[in-house]
Amino acid sequence: MNSKIVCGIFFTALMMVLFAQPEVYIERDDVPFVIGQWARYDQNTDIFQWEPFDTTRLWWDLTDYPGGNTARVHLLAPNQGIPPAPDTFPDAKIVELDTMGSGEVVWSYLSDTTYFFYVQGIDMEQGGFRFIGNYRPDYNCYVYPIYDGASWLTAWTWTYEVYPGLPYSANETHHKRVVAMGKVKVPFSGDQFWPCLVIQDSMGFSDNFGSQEIRWIYEWVVPGRFGGGNGVAAAQSTNGANQNFVLVENFFKLTDLYVPGWDLRCPDFSNTTIWPDTTFAGPFIVSSIITDSTGIGADSLFYNIDGGQFIGVAHDSVVDSLYYYTIPQVAQTCTLGYFIWAEDSFSVANGVDIWNTDPICAPESTYYRFTVTTGIDESPEEYGVKGILDCYPNPFHTRLNISCSLPPGGINHDVAVFDPSGRLVKEFSIPVGNRSIDLSWDGTDFNEIALPNGVYFVELKTDKEKIVVPVVLIR
Repeated sequence: MNSKIVCGIFFTALMMVLFAQPEVYIERDDVPFVIGQWARYDQNTDIFQWEPFDTTRLWWDLTDYPGGNTARVHLLAPNQGIPPAPDTFPDAKIVELDTMGSGEVVWSYLSDTTYFFYVQGIDMEQGGFRFIGNYRPDYNCYVYPIYDGASWLTAWTWTYEVYPGLPYSANETHHKRVVAMGKVKVPFSGDQFWPCLVIQDSMGFSDNFGSQEIRWIYEWVVPGRFGGGNGVAAAQSTNGANQNFVLVENFFKLTDLYVPGWDLRCPDFSNTTIWPDTTFAGPFIVSSIITDSTGIGADSLFYNIDGGQFIGVAHDSVVDSLYYYTIPQVAQTCTLGYFIWAEDSFSVANGVDIWNTDPICAPESTYYRFTVTTGIDESPEEYGVKGILDCYPNPFHTRLNISCSLPPGGINHDVAVFDPSGRLVKEFSIPVGNRSIDLSWDGTDFNEIALPNGVYFVELKTDKEKIVVPVVLIR
């Protein structure tokens, strides 16, 4: 099969996966059972008000809600817990040490199966007292896979003696349902929005001392190796509130994260070409510097015409960290939109579905747009054989070779060079009657002044057709 066809099929499929509001799955392999991992969350100090949760939203910026306290999650080997708790939970694979902003300390002994992630029990220090509670049945925190529309019910009973003859028992239920899918931004992600699912949790709690709680919780979870069972943010209502609560009692947002041996930062973009409105009909060269500590594993430019379906194109070439893409010529006045997508080599190799776009959160929020006010002239079929324009090497440093072969029957013809704004910067005369000619361009303008690095367009124009080849000047 032709390699261009294979490439086209691949990027069409990629475009459909990324930008047709795809299903987001949180699989068992995403659970961060990595000893030594820790995550830090910013926790609010006081109750605050927010807009009721809207399940129709596509992205959430959670960086601006008030913080002040620090909560921390740290994953350790089970035997690193405080005796006798480690011996109480012999099947635990890992212990999660949670230190809350309130000063509360909780050791959660965790394990998993192919189908769910669960807590075997808790060792808690609160108010100067220590409690060890064993869940029966085990508390299934997450059910695999988590996906849009999934729901599950979990319940646990916790019993112990406050002192001999005074037993304590508590019951807690959680009805969890994935109610939204989109992108989320937290302090750790910088400007990046991550693909996420949002879990709505209806929680009920009661004990034999008369305590009773009814709360609603929203949790944002992300595919990949993240702390707290993939949760990067969570909001909890006050006691007795309904699911449309406006007062938030506890709010957490991920501010820092460490997983031994893992790269969890997305690629960065800089100096991306931003096309202005133009009378130039293309093709349009777009370049961007894309960098990541582990290298770039996959990338593509996506463009659309007049807000239509996005089309993916692979990069033409890479010079150091500078990636070049080409948006094809257009045949009529239109608005072109585009953005660049990239995923680092580590994520590709390890199946961590975290990536970045430039502009951030494209195309849900914004992408680069410009208007082309003049399309190319269609070459009439009756002209038969067309001309040929070849430019090499491309990119070029000091000299560009331009080879022209003209179609028969033409009278007027010339070769010109334009900058990205459509301004004529160089023109070559071709003697009348020549059908084949070789030229060279040293990257200077009409006054022999060296032009800056960038994209230029070599145009062969006759009375029958116009051929344009984009070239890249790098000194």
